[in-house]
Amino acid sequence: MEYIYFMAPVLTFAMTAAITPGPNNIILSTNAVNYGFKETIPLMMGVFFGFLSILTLCLLGIGELYQSFPAIAAIVKTVATCFLVYLSFRIFFSSSFSDGGSSKKFSFMDIYFFQIINPKAVTVSMSSSAIFIQNKFSYQIEFLLIFICFVISTSTSAIAWAAIGHSFRKYLNDKKKIIIFNRIMAILLLSSISFIIL
Repeated sequence: MEYIYFMAPVLTFAMTAAITPGPNNIILSTNAVNYGFKETIPLMMGVFFGFLSILTLCLLGIGELYQSFPAIAAIVKTVATCFLVYLSFRIFFSSSFSDGGSSKKFSFMDIYFFQIINPKAVTVSMSSSAIFIQNKFSYQIEFLLIFICFVISTSTSAIAWAAIGHSFRKYLNDKKKIIIFNRIMAILLLSSISFIIL
């Protein structure tokens, strides 16, 4: 029962952080609209394993280096900004709407390594390690409980956003509509840069 009391606030935080709009969710939803749910599974796995890798590093204490050396934070912000501009550009000019399109799609590795510079993923992971490691139990137990909460939240959010995108496919049944959708999503993704700069 004590474990449940420990996990309740962690899971609440994890679900809130995971389900709210951010670069990962916008990318998953856009990809699902353009290529379908099945084709988005590799990206979902990239988000899942990529984020959990960052979380693991932060729980092991690597996140303290990020906070201790502002130069590292500045480099990560710069790279993240450039990458998000690049992703926004690709989405903005995309006119794909097929399961077998020839245009280059985002891959598992693209999204996995994006987590290293994803400001939301890094911030959430660092916050979790700072707030929820409380020494109520052994370090190993708290690590495991926090990790389980984020396994649940990350997988649930990824599936939900991909499913939302997939559900829009039947309404976006011509090239003009898909172009408009892609441009709106690209602008939303570009707007997420403000969270990096501020």
